[in-house]
Amino acid sequence: MKLKLIAAIIASVILVGFFLNLTFLAQPQVQPNVQALSPITTSYYQYNGTYFPYIIKVTYYPGNASSNMGFPDNWPVTNYNQEFESVVNTSCLDLQRGVSWELPADMLGGGVPIPLSTPASQLPASSVIGQKAALVFLTQDVGQPLGVSLADNLLFVEEDSGPGTVVAVNPVTGNVVWYATGLASMAMQDPVVDNGIVYVPVGDIGFTFTAVEHALKNITTGVYRGSTYGAIYAFNASDGQLLWMRFTFGENMPDPAVYGGILAYATGGGCFIGLNATTGQVLWITKLPGYIDSMSSVNYYVLPNGTPIFIAGFTLTSYPYGELVAVNGENGNVLWKSQLPSDYIPYNTGMGDSPATVLQSMGIILKDTIANFRNGTVDTVIFAVNATNGDVLWVKNLGRGAVPPAFKASMISAIGNVAYVGVPSLGEIDAISVSNGNIIWSTRLPDLGIPPTEPGGPRGAPVIYHGYLISAAGSSVYVISPEDGKVISMYNIGGRFGIVYPVIAGNTIFLTNSYGWVMALPLTEIYAGL
Repeated sequence: MKLKLIAAIIASVILVGFFLNLTFLAQPQVQPNVQALSPITTSYYQYNGTYFPYIIKVTYYPGNASSNMGFPDNWPVTNYNQEFESVVNTSCLDLQRGVSWELPADMLGGGVPIPLSTPASQLPASSVIGQKAALVFLTQDVGQPLGVSLADNLLFVEEDSGPGTVVAVNPVTGNVVWYATGLASMAMQDPVVDNGIVYVPVGDIGFTFTAVEHALKNITTGVYRGSTYGAIYAFNASDGQLLWMRFTFGENMPDPAVYGGILAYATGGGCFIGLNATTGQVLWITKLPGYIDSMSSVNYYVLPNGTPIFIAGFTLTSYPYGELVAVNGENGNVLWKSQLPSDYIPYNTGMGDSPATVLQSMGIILKDTIANFRNGTVDTVIFAVNATNGDVLWVKNLGRGAVPPAFKASMISAIGNVAYVGVPSLGEIDAISVSNGNIIWSTRLPDLGIPPTEPGGPRGAPVIYHGYLISAAGSSVYVISPEDGKVISMYNIGGRFGIVYPVIAGNTIFLTNSYGWVMALPLTEIYAGL
């Protein structure tokens, strides 16, 4: 198991170096179309006496501002809330009727928005690394790996390109209200928003050669992920003004969570950190040497006595190879660590590459991972733990398939006693009983390529709306019956959807795409019955 993880780390170093070389060979010569005059531009070179590696340039277009959307004023965790229900209320009549626009968002960070009809054979480096790898790298290094956030009358989205960008968009027109470029590394999440502040974590997927040496010598405490700068930024939600920032040890790809004025985040350097969400002042730091949080965004659970706990998944380079960790939100003390039973061995970075779903009213936490590697295949596993003490309640094997490249997943979608989870290696969505883990139904999505020949999907979980499940996978949006899993409709958009979950307001669905686009569509265009 350890040698397999070391091999994965070495491959990551080689591929990251290869793509960094490509980045400097060809810089795109395109300009954003923001449809506004008289921008206000502010450049930041340092914060609190510490210089930035790149100039952070914030461009603000007051004339594009939006108002009276009726959105919530916060988006506290990745995928919107504890149980992943990415549907928000809106009082905007345009959104209730349904709007349509496409924004070539990659332009803003210096990237190339690739036409959605482009075949994988024409993607960057596909002739060198193959079409499957080209699709994966495009998601991780160029486009939008996750979805959007809707809060404070705006749509927020992050971009990997150039090296990291965050954009605030008028959700009705698709015009840019403000954007910030020059972040220290890749911005791979959906922004977390609270109290008028947008939080943007950045980091990369690489391992340094030093980390590889430590892994080879079994110095597990010296293994961390992140070959460039990791950091977290706080921007004013309305105009993009930089409020504060903090560098991190190791990458900071996962989203933070904010609750009760505390912003908590976890890093690839084995740190769990709590900040004052307004000022960025450090409240506590919990060090977990040898623990790697890759893309397991933080979630929270409120104990019966009112104390919040923050939860994230971590990869370990030695047995048990992965754990779910909960810390006290007030002081950072570790409350519990939870791991799979011994007959399930997490594979690669699986445990640290998917966030947990918290069912507050039931006191249950759900998590998925890949496990039990053999001959190029893995099991996809979902398990439930007691939110108070971390005891494993049940484990369910969802099936065996070829290893999905760069396994990463969104939160599991949960409605009542049913959870919906994507299985990328099998190209299916499963409905699971939260009470006991039994599979209620399993549906293979049509026209979705699966490993080993394709990257697989769905990476993001579906959202339920108006009695239907809506899922973005491959190049299409699927409408599915939540009762029996029957695929009712399939609407092809093109490009590729990574760990993308649909976000809905009124009759409008918002999507991002690995090809560098953010888009809005009327739900009724996808399926007339919505």
